[in-house]
Amino acid sequence: MRDERDCDVLVVGAGPTGLCTALMLTQHGVRVRIVDSKPGPVEQARAAIVHARTLELFDRLGVAEAAVARGLPITDVAIHEAGRHVGDMPLAGEGTGDRTRFPFALALEQFETERVLVEALKEHHVEVEWNTAVVELADTGALVGVTTAEGRSITARWLVGADGASSAVRGFVGQSFDGETYDQAGMLADVTLDVDLGVRGMRLNLTRGGFVGILPLASGRCRLFGVVPRELEQAPSQKNPSHEAYAPLAPADLQKWFDGYFKVDARLKEVVWASMFRFHSRIAPRFRVGSVFLAGDAAHIHNPAGGQGLNLGVGDAVNLAWKLAQVVNGEAPERLLDTYESERRPIARTVLKRTDLGFKLETGNSAVAVWMRAHVATRVVGAVSRLAPIRRMFFHMFSQLWIRYRNSPAVGPGTGPLRPGDRAPYAEIRPTRDGASSVLDLTHGSGYHVLLFGAQSLDTDRLAASLDDRYTVAITTHVIPPEEEAAHRAYQVSGPLLVLVRPDGHVAAVAEPGSPGVTDFLDTVLTRVKAPA
Repeated sequence: MRDERDCDVLVVGAGPTGLCTALMLTQHGVRVRIVDSKPGPVEQARAAIVHARTLELFDRLGVAEAAVARGLPITDVAIHEAGRHVGDMPLAGEGTGDRTRFPFALALEQFETERVLVEALKEHHVEVEWNTAVVELADTGALVGVTTAEGRSITARWLVGADGASSAVRGFVGQSFDGETYDQAGMLADVTLDVDLGVRGMRLNLTRGGFVGILPLASGRCRLFGVVPRELEQAPSQKNPSHEAYAPLAPADLQKWFDGYFKVDARLKEVVWASMFRFHSRIAPRFRVGSVFLAGDAAHIHNPAGGQGLNLGVGDAVNLAWKLAQVVNGEAPERLLDTYESERRPIARTVLKRTDLGFKLETGNSAVAVWMRAHVATRVVGAVSRLAPIRRMFFHMFSQLWIRYRNSPAVGPGTGPLRPGDRAPYAEIRPTRDGASSVLDLTHGSGYHVLLFGAQSLDTDRLAASLDDRYTVAITTHVIPPEEEAAHRAYQVSGPLLVLVRPDGHVAAVAEPGSPGVTDFLDTVLTRVKAPA
């Protein structure tokens, strides 16, 4: 049946979410096709921030180095009120360098992100099929078939809808997009300024209408973003911004907005592009319908506070792709796919709630809200931004290092400080022969990874052999010797310990070496090797 299909998985949508899904699948030996109605990668860089957890996932995909080379590390957010500097919050800083290889946010235009991923796919002989719009979809349960606008048909066992906020796939599977559209309009623009604002930080200015910001880019341009004031929305050159698309913004209106709200003594030298849009907060009721999955903006959208959107979509992609790969390759039962929705939908809802709250605090136009921003919020920011615990918390929240999947059916037993479902700690180690310099590096590649602490007396070869003989998926064993003190501290080891890590870098189980609980769990999520007759 497999060879009768055009591919194992069809990915609809070649933005960052779809590209990451396709890349991980093809790296795991899955036959993939990826289509998009656009003529090519986006020209307007809507998403421009890549956070630490996403860079870690890029590292697992082998593209982090290329992404960092094309971007600009951002370490600080300078907060102003009506042009007056009131405090700084970190996107890196003290207490973060030992938690991730990427203790910063990366300013990287979306088109650069997409080009990095497209180039990586080409190395695996997978080309994006541009100008290919899906106009029909049928799911028989054993086969998903689509028809394109040109009348071609494509068949697959599974389909991933990563086709954005106005997702056609979401409509084909009968999913609503519940939530709200805010009254306020937003604006994005890439410009060059006649003043150098520095390259380390983002500038955020609280204004009477909400907030505006400036993000430096590696190209030397700056990204302007924020809430559009009512008077600009009503300018003669503007019509109601689309609820889905981006409406052009006249350069003269952009300069007027910049002069009145950014409080920077500068002129716009060049406007590369500028547009207005509406802020949304919406989520689909289901992320899986039969053989079809929704990911990224097709499954959830929210206001851009904190730059979480692209990063949330990449997290969806990696979570789904390794599970699909194991099912396609016969390494896991199909029920594993149900854990995509049960793990990722709560994360999406949490992000929606947080960004909704932050956006409403930042943009409320009542007299109380305006007074709070001008007289309370700025003083609080100035005070707390000097406290190391608050700075670490700020980085942890925006970096998405907080994401975990405790109590998921796709994680097993474990007690103690490190819990199944948690992100496996980073922890630097002495470089190994294959170039690994952290514990997370050891867990790259397909399959599960076993980390053994304090296991000198354990017959590790026998353990590795028993796992290989038991399951069809690869399970690699790594011994973490006692001299790797940083790793033992990060994993809070107090005695012999076995940590099982999933292909996405999250802990699957924690147990004493030799505990039957680990294999009991793996028996529920992996396919057993059949005993000889």
